[in-house]
Amino acid sequence: MKIIKYLIILLLVISCTHKNSKDNLNKRWKVDVSKIQVSVEIHDIANDFYNLNFSISNFRKKYPFYLSQVTPDSRFERDRRDSMELNIYSEIKKKVANDKIKAELEDLFKHIKYYYPDFKLPTVYLYSSFTSDYLNPITYIPQNNYLLIATDCFLGYGNKYYDMMKIDRYIQRTMSMEYLSSKTAKEIIKGMALVPREITSQSFVSQMIYQGKILILEDAFLPEIKDCYKIGYTQDQINWARDNEFEIWNFFIENNYIFSDDISLSDRFLSLAPFSKFYTEVDSQSPGQIGCWTGWQICRKYLIKNDQVSLQEFIKNPNHEQIFAKSKYKPSPDAEEH
Repeated sequence: MKIIKYLIILLLVISCTHKNSKDNLNKRWKVDVSKIQVSVEIHDIANDFYNLNFSISNFRKKYPFYLSQVTPDSRFERDRRDSMELNIYSEIKKKVANDKIKAELEDLFKHIKYYYPDFKLPTVYLYSSFTSDYLNPITYIPQNNYLLIATDCFLGYGNKYYDMMKIDRYIQRTMSMEYLSSKTAKEIIKGMALVPREITSQSFVSQMIYQGKILILEDAFLPEIKDCYKIGYTQDQINWARDNEFEIWNFFIENNYIFSDDISLSDRFLSLAPFSKFYTEVDSQSPGQIGCWTGWQICRKYLIKNDQVSLQEFIKNPNHEQIFAKSKYKPSPDAEEH
């Protein structure tokens, strides 16, 4: 009986230690940004484009970067009267609140400036792409300091126009307002080249950690946003990943994938897809990009184990296999660990 009692106490201590470590990491991102002055300037291109009282020639003067110079005005006059385009714009006005976008972006930009003070606030432009930009609804152009957001790509899962355009449902799941801040953060992270591409190894674990670093920056820049929105999952998919973390890692270990430089692993586990390709019966249940999620957990474990390392030092460290070793990442078969 004493042995059983001892084991129960030990398990409780381990569980509490793990929870405290995760809580400490979450607290790390709860920084005070109240003194950082940020005011986002938003221009609604769509509102001007579909306003028939605003001539195309005046529109070109106001937004010289937007319309093709070789396309005649008559073509755009037809487009701005197209019934389908007007219906989609009507959906935007009903479902997308510019004030909400402004508030979310201001909070995001404050957090970016907290860690990277040289970040310059971009001018924000909202437009409608007629759903054509659904794979890349955010465009960040640091040279011009522009941030363009295709608001028609955030109308919500199952929107009738998305189905009419035959957009895959697994992509539609992130086409709602809850995912806008995360997608914006990702584009700024890439545009500023915050995560160096020059790494010491091209191994699978190194590629996973590269993706994990992007998600760690999202942790820092979006501390109030749920994990599912950061990685582009549903909450059920996050739960699946957490519940199966041990099995996922064990699969990578057993197949000698961790230090492999097989480029096909990126397509199977890191690329945007409806599911990850284990080539087993779990494929239909798994979310895509499970390697990105695993890299995120390795990075989080590293920061818990090495809390003296600053965010910027961690992100700049090109030795991803060293990060992996120092993370001591080894998920438990007990799902309650999460």
